[in-house]
Amino acid sequence: MAIHDRRYKRILTSAVFAYEMAQVLADAFGLGTVDRQSLQPGPTSSVKETGHERIADSIWAFDTDRQRTVMMIVEAQSSRERALELRLARYVMDRLLELYESMTRHARRQGLPPVVVAVLYTGPDRWRPPSLHDLFSPLAQVLMRFEFPVQYYDVLHMKREEEPASRLVRMVFEVERCGDPGETIPVLQAIRGLGDRDAYELLMRFLSDKMRQWDRLRDEQGRLLLDAGQLDDSRPLSEVVKEMETVQERFFRQMAERRAEGRAEGRAEGQAEGQVVGMLLSFRRTLAISGLDTRLARDVEAHVDRVVEVARRGVRFDLDEVPDGARLLLAIRDGGGPAQVPAERIWGLLPHIPEEDTSK
Repeated sequence: MAIHDRRYKRILTSAVFAYEMAQVLADAFGLGTVDRQSLQPGPTSSVKETGHERIADSIWAFDTDRQRTVMMIVEAQSSRERALELRLARYVMDRLLELYESMTRHARRQGLPPVVVAVLYTGPDRWRPPSLHDLFSPLAQVLMRFEFPVQYYDVLHMKREEEPASRLVRMVFEVERCGDPGETIPVLQAIRGLGDRDAYELLMRFLSDKMRQWDRLRDEQGRLLLDAGQLDDSRPLSEVVKEMETVQERFFRQMAERRAEGRAEGRAEGQAEGQVVGMLLSFRRTLAISGLDTRLARDVEAHVDRVVEVARRGVRFDLDEVPDGARLLLAIRDGGGPAQVPAERIWGLLPHIPEEDTSK
């Protein structure tokens, strides 16, 4: 199971998170106050097709003071999918059919309950899927009516004022937005302030799942910044929290060293081209321990070496366009980590090599 899927399975199968999300959706759609004691997990399997079973991430049922039964589907989506709402419609219809077939004749006369849906999109690019209505042809849009209430959250790009009121849900979003171990520090402290022990344990484990995605980051000596095994569920939570704090300290120390290193090596050269070389050498060393894709790192390293070579021959570069190790780490962080950052973001850091005048 991918890291993202494992992380969200923990959240979406938790009754603690489900209650908070249920109240968020109940507020959004005017369904009233959720009865926490009524909250029950539902089946997540859709019908099988060609031997493959489609799975909805989370289905729950609950009562409110206005509606005896409400069905809730919560979907975590890490990539673009044009037919997302069509797939969600299938989940809705499958669940309603299962429910209808299990209802008594009297219950059927009362009608089927509402189904509300939340989508947590965590992809690196800003995106909103087409509505179900927009997927149909113009004539189909006139003849057919397929609508169900959906709350869509573009977690990495949405404005803070667009976030739900639930503190726990907002903290889940904050964990997802962390781009490097350093950014987890305020989030960890915020989780410490939770009064509910179950919520505290859930979010600390969710945060540790997030940090495990940086298991390829290394220090100056090539040592791993973190041992993913130390964050495993088999270890006591107190030990996992201590390990996360240790990783945070290591990362910040490395960032400080990279910044100082780039400046010092530039001063040691004693001239503008020397500063360029010093900053690029800092970039190059950071690249070697960044955890980026091996082929990408090798190609970028070759380009950096060419820039260093021409800089030493006296070709001038604008210092503002020359990256050091700290800028590389920030780009990786903003791009979602070494495994997710687009190659274009890394290449965009590097200066163009001007053509040398060979007429002289």
